[in-house]
Amino acid sequence: MANPTLEELTQDPNYWMQGFPPTKEQIVRFNDGSYYDWPKLRWSFSNIQQLVPTKSFSRGPESARELKHGPTLDLENTTVTTTFGETLTWQDALSSTCTDSIAVLHAGKLVHEAYFGASSPSKPHILQSANKSFVGTIAECLIDEGKLCEHAPVTELIPELAQSAWADATVRQVMDMQINMAFHEDYTDPKSEIWRFLRAMGMAPHKSGTTPESIADVLPNIQSGGVHGEVFAYREPNIFVLGWLVRRAGNKDLATQVSEKIWQNIGAERDGYYMLDDAGSETTCSTTLRDLLRFGELMRLQGKVGDKQVIPKRVIDSIFAGGDLAKFARGQTPIPKVPTLKNWSYRSQWWIRHLQDRICPVARGAHGQVLYIDPANELVIARFGSNKQSPSSALDHIMWPMVDLITERVLTVQG
Repeated sequence: MANPTLEELTQDPNYWMQGFPPTKEQIVRFNDGSYYDWPKLRWSFSNIQQLVPTKSFSRGPESARELKHGPTLDLENTTVTTTFGETLTWQDALSSTCTDSIAVLHAGKLVHEAYFGASSPSKPHILQSANKSFVGTIAECLIDEGKLCEHAPVTELIPELAQSAWADATVRQVMDMQINMAFHEDYTDPKSEIWRFLRAMGMAPHKSGTTPESIADVLPNIQSGGVHGEVFAYREPNIFVLGWLVRRAGNKDLATQVSEKIWQNIGAERDGYYMLDDAGSETTCSTTLRDLLRFGELMRLQGKVGDKQVIPKRVIDSIFAGGDLAKFARGQTPIPKVPTLKNWSYRSQWWIRHLQDRICPVARGAHGQVLYIDPANELVIARFGSNKQSPSSALDHIMWPMVDLITERVLTVQG
């Protein structure tokens, strides 16, 4: 067999950062931005704690809850038909979407689990903005506790935003992504405002010779784009305004609240950890795939772990009710070669898929992070990825047919 070329070697996520020390060509760094270059990000998404400061959220002192195995779900001999009519083998679908790992729970039992490249069952992987569903769930808990009012103005808790896009916005409008702001969010455009925001988040290196900014420095300068509450408008800054609200209302940092309200209750195997901005505020987090499954199972079971109600039932009901379908449809911006999400809504930082006979909440993040919950079919799917393109919408033509194939196979094979 011929020796692999350098190009072939670099496609393997396990090529990077190998050796004692690695060669200069194999080194991945945060400060020069190479950690986010493809294909290096296929390694860095599973190893981000080696590159940047992080803050843990504890799993607590209790033993991990076992994920019991059920009958194996065989997907190897199946095919996926994309929404564009293309037929892919299961392996082609995994590789074309740069899947790092995928696992399926059915009726609480692990029926499928696969890891590729730099990922493994014990390695946390970056969630990107799928983390916002943790924040939205905690915000709903604080509303249930009377510590946060969904109809209150944002500035009641964050007066620092009095001259910003959120000056006349409510907490609920932030939670449901209905803020009209003058903010250009295009990951493919290096001049887009999202890149200043990513630098403030600690997810991209600061420009040389500039004073580092934190998220709290940037948010007050984002201006209104018009009337709020009329349409769904997905914008990353809302996630961090809600995080700010949650910290103020709960009077605790985000990592502590995630630990206390979620992570210590699901029987997690490992601590998760947050990346930090320049001021030490949590931005996005990393968890293992199995622990993300456990969170999904908690939500599927109406907030209960065994006989214990961990998340109040009113919180689950609020999220699972879904959002405004019409506002979501009006707010979608057509992207060439990308299918729109029909019959979807958005509620409390969860994407909500409305099917004919059921509603399925989804946590999703850039580069293909997915947590899919289908209570009616007792199904939870977790998936980590490191796709070359950042927007998750770039994978929708393959991702949702994959989810539907898993659902079909579970129902026909597992019974």
